[in-house]
Amino acid sequence: EEMDQETLRDFVSDIGEEADRLTRITEHLLSLTRLDSLPVGATQVVDLAAVARRALSMLAPVADAAQVTVETSLRSGCTLRCTEDDLYQICFNLMENAIKYNLPGGKVFVSVCRDGDQVLLEVADTGIGIPKDSQKKIFERFYKTDLSRGKDKKGTGLGLAIVKEIIQAHGENIDVVSTEGVGTEFIFSLPKATAL
Repeated sequence: EEMDQETLRDFVSDIGEEADRLTRITEHLLSLTRLDSLPVGATQVVDLAAVARRALSMLAPVADAAQVTVETSLRSGCTLRCTEDDLYQICFNLMENAIKYNLPGGKVFVSVCRDGDQVLLEVADTGIGIPKDSQKKIFERFYKTDLSRGKDKKGTGLGLAIVKEIIQAHGENIDVVSTEGVGTEFIFSLPKATAL
């Protein structure tokens, strides 16, 4: 009762942020549990460019708040056989990281294109980069690099683990190229699919 209003606001803000963090962890753990215990769901032919656009529209306010510009090259006709939810998780997590671990005034580049019989998604940024000794560990559950542990970085250490498990469930891999202080690029591909 004797607490001043500013201290009270700080407490309420801290409680809200902690509740958000726990919600994110719970959602990510549920996604991982689903991936661990269930086979890949019923797949369908999905337009990767459309899914990427949807993820980007959800992340636009995050990019604006971080003062990060997103540039895209999203080719039409890049369809693949996947579950739309899984594809959205991949796009959203990769793009969110590219924004979150960037710098004010930085850029994110998102590309969807065809390479022969493959459809490629590339997400690159001009951010803080990933130290060389961490690049093989970033897909482990709960792993966070020292550079990503800053107070304003509210990740759970599960997003990239989810991305990798989804991609591996489809029999593919994801590649990462990163230079500390320069930026990071993630690339993955799935076979092109045509409607039945």
